[in-house]
Amino acid sequence: MKILASDYDGTLRTEEYVSKEDIDAIKKFQNAGNLFGIVTGRSMESLKNEIARNGFTYDFIVTNNGGVIYDKDQNLLQCNYMDFDKALHIIEYIKTIDCVSYVINDGFHRYKYTVDQQQVDHKYGNVEDTNVLQEEIFNKRKIAQLVISLNDSQLAHEISDYININYKGYAVAYINVNCVDIVPEGVSKAEGLTYIENYLNLQHEDIYTIGDSFNDLPMLHAFCGCTVKNAKDTIQKEIGIVYESVADCIENLLK
Repeated sequence: MKILASDYDGTLRTEEYVSKEDIDAIKKFQNAGNLFGIVTGRSMESLKNEIARNGFTYDFIVTNNGGVIYDKDQNLLQCNYMDFDKALHIIEYIKTIDCVSYVINDGFHRYKYTVDQQQVDHKYGNVEDTNVLQEEIFNKRKIAQLVISLNDSQLAHEISDYININYKGYAVAYINVNCVDIVPEGVSKAEGLTYIENYLNLQHEDIYTIGDSFNDLPMLHAFCGCTVKNAKDTIQKEIGIVYESVADCIENLLK
């Protein structure tokens, strides 16, 4: 048995919808006795909508860049939360930078707040601002992830460096497509997938991973990693194995 863990945005979904070729390949892979799962920076609330729109099947789901984990029936297995006070400090910092919007994630739901209406929001342009007051979210004292939407790749690196230096031990930032994801210290896609490895009693050498961005690198290095042709050149060079698509990767795994 082989296991393929795929990033979602930019890897499995590269256009408005997941391609039929990829969906058919996933089913073929599973029908051959293998497992397929999603490892994403998205919230489960967001990913559930994508599953309904696209109809792909899966055997496990890891959301929030590794911080929240579900089984094939969407039963919650694990959820990591940020240090609440540090998360509040980071939110205040986010309000001072030249970003488009930010999202607060409570482990399932996401709440969007626009910072600059003059900029195009490539990350959350199709998501309406929440009508939930931040005080209501803060009263729960559960923040699993913060996501900053922005249009400046250099700023993304600066924000990531700032968080990783100033909140070391509490939070870690990953650069993703048009955004920076901030999660609790110790959370990564590699750690989330390691939980799945232990939970399902899988053989490490049987686990393959595919992604396209910087937040995918931990799992691409920790397991048998590959990337896709639309990934940034630096990612392709670092990983070395490049496929046209998830379907192309699956075809090779089935040989």
